[in-house]
Amino acid sequence: MLVCFSFLAAACSKERAPKPQEHAGSESCRECHEEAHDLWRASHHALAERPFRLDVDAAAFRGKGAIRHGSLESSVALEDGEPRILTAGLDGALRPFPVSRVIGEFPLRQFLVPAERGRFQVAALSYDPAKDEWFDVFGEEDRRPHEWGFWLNRGMNWNSMCADCHNTNLRKNYDAAADAYRSEFTELGVGCEACHGPSGEHVVWQRANRDEEDDPTLPWLRVPEDVNAWVDTCGACHSRRMELVETYDPAAPFLEAFLPELLDLSEVYYADSQVHDEDYEYVSFLMSRMGQSGEVTCLSCHEPHGGKLRAAGNKLCMACHRDQRGTIPPIDPAAHSHHDVAREGGSCVGCHMPLTTYMQRHPRRDHGLTIPDPLLTKELGIPNACGRCHAEEGVDWAIEAVEKWYGARMERPTRIRARLVARARSPAEDAAAPLIAALPAEKSPVWRATYALLLVRFAGQVEARAALASLLADSSPLVRAMAARALELPCARSRPALLGLLEDPCRAVRVQAAWTLRAEVDLASRAGQDLLNYLGQNADQPAGVMMEATLRLDRGEVARAIELLRLAVAWEPNSAATHQNLAIALSRAGRPLEALPHCERACELMPEDAALWYSLGLARAEAGEGRGAVAALETSCRLDPGLARAWYNLGLARKELLGDAAGGIAALETATALEPESAAFWYALAALCRDVGLVERAAEAADRALAVDPSHRSARALRDSLAR
Repeated sequence: MLVCFSFLAAACSKERAPKPQEHAGSESCRECHEEAHDLWRASHHALAERPFRLDVDAAAFRGKGAIRHGSLESSVALEDGEPRILTAGLDGALRPFPVSRVIGEFPLRQFLVPAERGRFQVAALSYDPAKDEWFDVFGEEDRRPHEWGFWLNRGMNWNSMCADCHNTNLRKNYDAAADAYRSEFTELGVGCEACHGPSGEHVVWQRANRDEEDDPTLPWLRVPEDVNAWVDTCGACHSRRMELVETYDPAAPFLEAFLPELLDLSEVYYADSQVHDEDYEYVSFLMSRMGQSGEVTCLSCHEPHGGKLRAAGNKLCMACHRDQRGTIPPIDPAAHSHHDVAREGGSCVGCHMPLTTYMQRHPRRDHGLTIPDPLLTKELGIPNACGRCHAEEGVDWAIEAVEKWYGARMERPTRIRARLVARARSPAEDAAAPLIAALPAEKSPVWRATYALLLVRFAGQVEARAALASLLADSSPLVRAMAARALELPCARSRPALLGLLEDPCRAVRVQAAWTLRAEVDLASRAGQDLLNYLGQNADQPAGVMMEATLRLDRGEVARAIELLRLAVAWEPNSAATHQNLAIALSRAGRPLEALPHCERACELMPEDAALWYSLGLARAEAGEGRGAVAALETSCRLDPGLARAWYNLGLARKELLGDAAGGIAALETATALEPESAAFWYALAALCRDVGLVERAAEAADRALAVDPSHRSARALRDSLAR
């Protein structure tokens, strides 16, 4: 028999009436909603987190012997009825760790271990109840005690990484000064109020007025008429996102509490929007045709209280695709798939929602509902569902079959978008134009927001800046927020519009605008406070500390920035970003010799990152290492031939540090070709050409500098000297 695992068992009972504004607990809902409550009690949501139970969990800790994982050999045991995991601690030595709670039920269970300063840590060793065996969620990755992701470090900290989505009404309560937690929640697991909001007022009124009609003046629990609002409710946990606030209202839009991670220049998603990393469902669904239509929501497929699918197999999809329904077309599964519908090839989800296994044992379906396209596999290396079953036949065989069956219909928006994304991620410098051209016709807000993020790399170009500036007035707050983020580096020219966004009605937009304008934003303003709350909410992780350090550095608080960045390096010593940012701060403080080792370490950690080699080149130049500086800048240009500023600094370094004028001119000519609107680049080329007697080329370059910036005094003086 299942039980209610509430920390407020008294508040859940009939004997104790909850206060109107508080959470009453899921057990109180059973009084009137017995059927929904019983469905919930057996659900993965109800069992998202629970206390260790001897009657349920003892079998996992008895008679298991040695558990080999990575370079370790661990074990589990029950000692006087108390569960223990014998594994490596922070000193590398094996010792027993007590287990207090369990996360998840099927297909795996993870175990929480209490630690110092209010922490709970998630053990890497997990249990597969179906196979009755233990395994490491990191497989053979073999994480070591000095690493951020080791099970006793911040990457596996429950308070920061797990608690919010596995419990109801979490308050993390992190104390940055003490590096300690006082985390609280009102109910273990994802209870009724995690989706419907605090029920205290509702329960009080219902108990006092059982035979009366509902009072329409009361703010009843959230059951919105617009079913699409539930997508945001589910997305609060089923998304890869950053938290903007400590606690959030389930009735509020997603962007009031979170910033989602979208498809961007990273490899978080494949170019066609298939999941690559552990991306969960929310953004994938928003990018899909179904998510864009507004005619399908999470509740279309999932019964909300038990979480089970509403139908099995193709029957689920055919509930909508049987007849023409709005923009949803009718589909005959056999004719559409060209496969036997009794087998995987004829399964709707087999083709459109392929499985990816995370945490070694947890297969999850991609909610992007993407179109299998083997041509994109051949062109761009994107996986496709055909190849999962027909690997031996090869991609050309799959392309031929798809072209035969679907023909011109394959040249669809999904293919066009994938090519745009892939080109934006490539070194090609002409990739901005097709992105900009696609924006006016793009009806999906999440795809417009994605294009904004893809334009980050081209924000130095006039056309890209203009396109991003226009998106600051987009009707979608998601687009406005991502456009504000994309304008972080060239924000000066879009400053008036960005200033207006500091008063935007959406918190996510205000936070992004405040971040972009961080050097000048009034931190006491609403947007400034939103930004500080966001940074404070993430101050227990290296990424959040680095963000605050960037804020302080850009506001001239260099010493505070260095202090924060040293903390970030201590927390995450194997992150190139922590070392790189500390190097920048040390350089800003006039301490280049201290900065240099951190630049070197960043390049060791990410040797294919052109920007890191660029920074190393500058650091070596500042430290007086001429040949090393040139070598690093040359590496940067080789890794990213489109990095104009690296070519510019390479040109200066070749001439000034090595006396190589010809090599300097060649590099500067590349820089001006890549970014012809930079007066500084043209002036540097003009000055170098003048110094070696190339008068006509110097005059031409000076004229180009003045055409870009007529007020450029140095270019004007150089041009006048050539005319004499």
